Amino acid sequence: MTAPAAVLTIAAEDEDGEEDCPGLSPHPAVPRPDRTKLWWIEHSLGRGRVVAHTCACQMTSYELVRCGGVYQFCRHALARRDVPPVSWTAYWWRREEAYEWWRRLLAGQAR
Repeated sequence: MTAPAAVLTIAAEDEDGEEDCPGLSPHPAVPRPDRTKLWWIEHSLGRGRVVAHTCACQMTSYELVRCGGVYQFCRHALARRDVPPVSWTAYWWRREEAYEWWRRLLAGQAR
């Protein structure tokens, strides 16, 4: 009896059209017209550890990366004109400020 339940679950996901999104990470809000524009470069501060990330089901996903005692964002984008596939914020922040900018990015107030 377990197999039919699994089949029904898969069929229900197909009808919603969201089978590609695992739903484990947040989706950034649509960018607001008055958003702060972040400066993106093609190089990171160095090796780091991802401490937060957005869902990868969208055309652009973001990571909050800790490099030593500072943080920066990494942006992964599908191939588009004028947008490199991987880029980093030119800015770096201490922990409190980095999490405030991360909140702004998720809310659509910064990109």
